[in-house]
Amino acid sequence: MSVKKEIVDSLLFRELIAIRTDTLWRMLFCLQQGQLPGIHEEGATGKLDNKGAIFIPGGLIYQDVDDRQVTYEVTEPFDESIFREKIRESMQFDNASLLFPDGMANSVNLDSGFFARAARRIYTYKTAAFKRKRKVGPKLPIDIDSNDIVRSHCPTYLDPPYGSRTRISTCVAIGLTDPHLYFAYCKTEFCMSRAQLTDYAHRLDTAQEHAVLKGGKTLYPPYVIVCHDTRYKENSLTGLIRILGIGRFGEFSTVTFEILNNKLLGEMRRKKVAPGEEHIFATHDGNDILGVLRTYGPTNPGRRSQKYQLDLIAPKRDLDLDLESIAKQASERYWV
Repeated sequence: MSVKKEIVDSLLFRELIAIRTDTLWRMLFCLQQGQLPGIHEEGATGKLDNKGAIFIPGGLIYQDVDDRQVTYEVTEPFDESIFREKIRESMQFDNASLLFPDGMANSVNLDSGFFARAARRIYTYKTAAFKRKRKVGPKLPIDIDSNDIVRSHCPTYLDPPYGSRTRISTCVAIGLTDPHLYFAYCKTEFCMSRAQLTDYAHRLDTAQEHAVLKGGKTLYPPYVIVCHDTRYKENSLTGLIRILGIGRFGEFSTVTFEILNNKLLGEMRRKKVAPGEEHIFATHDGNDILGVLRTYGPTNPGRRSQKYQLDLIAPKRDLDLDLESIAKQASERYWV
């Protein structure tokens, strides 16, 4: 299965893109009025995604910032409509939303220091483990810090200082890219009984699987999905979406809504991608807006991969979105 299909073929992603399409109309109205937020300003959101969000497979998280074990209420029945409602509700809260096959936990405050330490130590030891020379030598190895790890999971236009949402989402994703090392680290940090270890190992394994409804529809993929509230690049109209934990270290995807201008056309020609009518999310004031998915290749800590795959998202074919209904509701909500 292609990376694009893995990402778009879930109810979570479809609902997030529907929400961001609503936001797109607000941003187009701001663009028309000359009030589009700057590329480093917050506020590239609408009424449905006011706070942005981090969606994390819940099995990755053992406890919150107050050292309390993560709990959630099982939702019965947990069907498509209820799941979509909970996603929209989550977009109104700060902190993380934890996803489970039978429920969700909203506004969970995570310990960013714990995950930053875990990521640093795991990749420092992993780098040292692959050194072939027996002698350390006069040049002492430099420890990997959290900025190195975050930098490797961000596009080139997202520079430090990194915010807490960017940092914690990246460091949490190590549980998906290196689950055995992450489990070993958690085992040494938490005083878990044998029964708790067995339960946590099961939850961690579940977090690496697609959550599927009885009818076969995928609720969410085994990825960390971050909805930023900042545009970060000039041609992007809504907050950036990053998708982490999709493969090896440094592999991640971004989703942006971009104006089809000469620069984007040139990039698509280089990547041999042809835009069509089916890829247009909105047309406003003579501008066609496309949903662009870029997937970056693996790299080493501190480096950014220059290799990436570009795909265009077709709102109807890929996501089954009703663009007319979204546009109508957005026009009433934002006076477009």
